[in-house]
Amino acid sequence: MAPRKKPTPPAASSSDSSAHWTTEETSRLIEYLILHRAEGGDGVNFKQAAFTGAADYLLEPPDGIAKENWVVENKRDWLSCKNKWKLCKKKYTAVVDVKLQSGFSWDDNLGANIGPADAARWTAFTK
Repeated sequence: MAPRKKPTPPAASSSDSSAHWTTEETSRLIEYLILHRAEGGDGVNFKQAAFTGAADYLLEPPDGIAKENWVVENKRDWLSCKNKWKLCKKKYTAVVDVKLQSGFSWDDNLGANIGPADAARWTAFTK
C-alpha cells in the first residue's frame, strides 16, 4: 500500500485572521482610519465602505516609494482590514486597562516588562 500524502492546507485568503500584518501595514491602516475618522461616527466604529477604502489605500505605495517600485505582498480586503482594526482596538483597551491598574506599569518600548517578581500579580490580573 502506498504511503498517504499529507493534505495540503488551503491558501490563506486576504481576510484570513491568521494572515500576517507587518508593522508598516498596520500603521498605514490606522493612518487611513485616522484621516477618515468622520466616517466612523464616533471615530472608531467604521462601516464597510471605510474598510474598503482602507484596503484600496494599502494597495497604493507609501510616500516616497515610486509606483513602479511598489510590490504589494498581501492584498487585503475590507474584512481583513475590519478584523485588524478590531484587534488593534482590543489591544489598545488591554494596554489602557494595564496602565490604570495600581502596581502595574507600561512602557511603549518594553510593554508590560513582566519579570519573575511580577508573575504572581500578573497571573491574578489575567484571571
